[in-house]
Amino acid sequence: MNDLIISSDNEQADGYKEHQEQLAKNAGNILKKDDDWYYNDKMYLTNTHMGKLLSGGPKHLQAYYQGNQKETQALIFGRAQHCLLFEPEMFEGRFYAIDDTEICEEIGGKVPRATKKYKEWKAEILDRNTHRQELSIEDMTDIKNMIEVALSIPQVKELVDSAKMREVIYEKTIKEVKCKCKVDAINSPHFILDYKSTRHPATLFNWSRIEKERRYNRQASFYRDITGVRSFWWILQEKTYPYTVALIEQSEDSYQQGVEEYELAIDKFKKFFINGNADDLKNYFEMGML
Repeated sequence: MNDLIISSDNEQADGYKEHQEQLAKNAGNILKKDDDWYYNDKMYLTNTHMGKLLSGGPKHLQAYYQGNQKETQALIFGRAQHCLLFEPEMFEGRFYAIDDTEICEEIGGKVPRATKKYKEWKAEILDRNTHRQELSIEDMTDIKNMIEVALSIPQVKELVDSAKMREVIYEKTIKEVKCKCKVDAINSPHFILDYKSTRHPATLFNWSRIEKERRYNRQASFYRDITGVRSFWWILQEKTYPYTVALIEQSEDSYQQGVEEYELAIDKFKKFFINGNADDLKNYFEMGML
């Protein structure tokens, strides 16, 4: 259950001295803001915004800005995973699960959850936990098992333990656009650590497809350039048993591809949301030959 696959590009990049000098210039680019500000602020461009813009076009990014995003169980599941891995001391205060086995046995019958007694029992629990987010018992079990397996791997635990700064927001102006990112964990100036889960086995064979499909190379390159940190590591983990793990460092080829993609997104953002007007968005459509 502790199978680990590691991929790393260990070649020293050219221009490391210039990188270190640039890092010193950007040492003060941490924003002391909370999650509510980060996810609701529209003054800074994020990797999520770039994804909406590139995959859906400017109208989808505009709709994202205008609408309230629905809180899905998948989002809560991912948030809980990250919390337990990087901020375990906060987990119990932010998440809970309801085990209704005992009350259902006490009520009896074919549909105990439809009874008045059950509904009153659950309403009382929900009322006491308005400050926490609910997980199903199954999700809670999977999350705890996943993190236990991940941290049982010495290489993973060493990276997590040495990345002392967690859930940090950085900002930087790139190509005249204010950008920001929220890193899972960071050991500056050495590496950024990011946790991803997948329904597929966590193998390098699957990673090549997952990275392309999810555009993770764009995220890593964007984060590296905002923070000034050279190395970016992913912890990839399977969501269900046997919870396989892969530890992967971004290669320089992947970095260059990611830079090209995020710069394209920034150019599109400038065209439609900074230099453009309402008619540019209203009349936007795509035409071409493939």
